[in-house]
Amino acid sequence: MTGEELVAFAKSKLGVPYVYGMKGEVMTLAKYNQLKALYGALVWNSDKNKVGKVCCDCSGLISWATGIVRNSQGYHDTALEIHPISTISKAPIGAAVWQKGHIGIYIGNGEYIAEDGSAYGCRKNKLSKASFTHWLILKDIDYTVKEEVDDEMVEQAKLIIDGREFIVDRILKDGTNYIKIRDIADVLGYEVTSKGSIAVLTKQ
Repeated sequence: MTGEELVAFAKSKLGVPYVYGMKGEVMTLAKYNQLKALYGALVWNSDKNKVGKVCCDCSGLISWATGIVRNSQGYHDTALEIHPISTISKAPIGAAVWQKGHIGIYIGNGEYIAEDGSAYGCRKNKLSKASFTHWLILKDIDYTVKEEVDDEMVEQAKLIIDGREFIVDRILKDGTNYIKIRDIADVLGYEVTSKGSIAVLTKQ
């Protein structure tokens, strides 16, 4: 899942009620009683009114999206990068915003989406109104940036030849895929030289 896909997922869940310990499933009375017994005051008495609804908590929103369950501390501890929230302008779309005990998803423009507690549910809010201390590059999310050149899109692609995998640059232009000659030469074990508009491949 890409950062953009994570943000799109979070936007599709705006308004989903918050219940501590829920991960994006329908809450039953038995589940409510179980969570209340496990977590006590973290599960509000009024959360009982949410029985029959799909509910989620803050870390559950990301886990729901990726299918990989972690709690907010788990996302922090497995993050590939951890940065102070003061540098959020450098964060990619879909980075996590984090403070001890809480996590959300950065959607750009100084805003985030999170399951923000039993009083709010899943909402969009300004970071300036929250208390996040760090932003995280999550190991479960692909933040690869596609490089746009005019009307071309350059991205890394996997090329499999005779069962062997190679990573090459793929250029997407006008709906057609192109792979750089130099990458093909490297994969096949050739040296490439140019003579005007002619590419000459020589076995190494």
